[in-house]
Amino acid sequence: MKNKSEIMEIIQQLDHHIADDFEAQDLDFKQWNFSAVEENVNKMIKYAVCMANGGGGSVVFGVADKMQGIENVLIGIPFDIDIEELQKRIFENTDPHITPSFDEIFYKDHSIRLLVMNVLPKTPPYTTTKGTATIRQGKECLPYRSNS
Repeated sequence: MKNKSEIMEIIQQLDHHIADDFEAQDLDFKQWNFSAVEENVNKMIKYAVCMANGGGGSVVFGVADKMQGIENVLIGIPFDIDIEELQKRIFENTDPHITPSFDEIFYKDHSIRLLVMNVLPKTPPYTTTKGTATIRQGKECLPYRSNS
């Protein structure tokens, strides 16, 4: 799991790299879909399960991971997204329950808000309440199998 300052150091390098270059077992970047809040919440639930099963990690929301140039990459997330509501939704939709912590990172005089979801390592298997389980393997979330 990356701390806030480590993530900020990585973001400063996005003028010359793409975020995907920095993705790893314990770090992922995800773009926020401004027209589909539920889609974003479901993505957070899936990544909370994936990271918990894969040894813990951080997911940075609001970053386009396949683009280069900090001006193009930092898309941000809406300012009205409530962190406590996200924690509640993730808790309610995971089994056993997962409560991630969140950090906010602001750029451009607070005009861009990024959200970092931190998930502690858990003893697998963790699933969504729909029964879906994934596990982090390198840069990917793969289907979880009991012998993973």
